[in-house]
Amino acid sequence: MSAKSSLRQSVVVANPNGLHMRPATRFAQHARVLPHRVTVCHGDKCADGKSSLDLLMLIAMPGAELWIEIEGDDSSDTAAAIRALCDILAAPGDDA
Repeated sequence: MSAKSSLRQSVVVANPNGLHMRPATRFAQHARVLPHRVTVCHGDKCADGKSSLDLLMLIAMPGAELWIEIEGDDSSDTAAAIRALCDILAAPGDDA
């Protein structure tokens, strides 16, 4: 049985348009299939990672540092999930 914990990783928004609707929707779609809570923080604002509208409310411009946190277990699946979510936000365009 795996221990419950949370994984947290920072990522810099690389898209020249910032975190806009397409990457926010892609991120939320990926997060929704996870059985764990996903939170994205920008400064003192946090959003439900499974809601594209919440993500848009972070107003993350290009170069913004975001923190992604997944409350789950210490499995390699959870680590792979956080890497995949970070890749979406770190993509330089909308092709992630």
